[in-house]
Amino acid sequence: MTSAGNDEVLWLGRARAPGAAGARAVRVRTRGAAPGPDDIAEEIDDPFADDDGDPWQRAVDARPGDLRARVAELELLAPVRPSKVICVGRNFRAHAAELGNEVPSEPLLFFKPPSCLVPSGQVVHLPRGYERIDMESELVLVVGRKASHVAAERAFEHVAGYAVGNDVSNRDLQKRDKQWTRAKGFDGFGPLGAFVRLTPPGFVPPAEARICGWLNGQVKQSAPLADMVFDVPYLFAYISACMTLMPGDLIFTGTPEGVAALRPGDSARIALDGLELAPLVTPFA
Repeated sequence: MTSAGNDEVLWLGRARAPGAAGARAVRVRTRGAAPGPDDIAEEIDDPFADDDGDPWQRAVDARPGDLRARVAELELLAPVRPSKVICVGRNFRAHAAELGNEVPSEPLLFFKPPSCLVPSGQVVHLPRGYERIDMESELVLVVGRKASHVAAERAFEHVAGYAVGNDVSNRDLQKRDKQWTRAKGFDGFGPLGAFVRLTPPGFVPPAEARICGWLNGQVKQSAPLADMVFDVPYLFAYISACMTLMPGDLIFTGTPEGVAALRPGDSARIALDGLELAPLVTPFA
């Protein structure tokens, strides 16, 4: 097989079979919907193993390994293992305004450690003793091939896929530390959809697609990708001019207005309306 069918969508995850040691990359094929509990996941070689390869094509062509099971039978993990998680702050004007900040003239970048990542459904334990910890709904890019000094018009050639994420943020520490390392870096502060939607090089997500966030069933955030101050091509060029991006690296592209405070017992849900992505549901304790 050299290509996917016109209506077939490829999803990539990482999972552990009951009683088995080690995590494995798994592929799920659907007719458009995000993987459900009865869909079949099959083990494949890591499509991000080749720095200069095409993860989408590698995932399409990969021969399945020994593991083959229903999604419900597997322990799902964060779907990729990035060398770095790059985030963009204040990339929606209304969000900058709601926190009393100016819109930056250049992308405001910061890192989250890969250890913050957890898959949809995993409970996140909020650190105690702080006044405010917020949810932030975001579209997340997955880098597909090694990228350095990439021109904006070629950015989408280097994007392997998409997920939704939650840039959980400790506002107390954000204000106190000035640097955002602790505020953004607690274990569990990077919930991510359990599957990445893989896309062929050059795929462009619809600008009218809306990043949406719910807290305890109530809509808190909803804005089209077109409202980003700096769009995906600009961000990719800007970031890759500074650092080499590696396959599997993640870029959190910024959150719209409506960030909401989290409390133990809350549940946050994040999805993209206009492009099917694996939804993200995170219970907090």
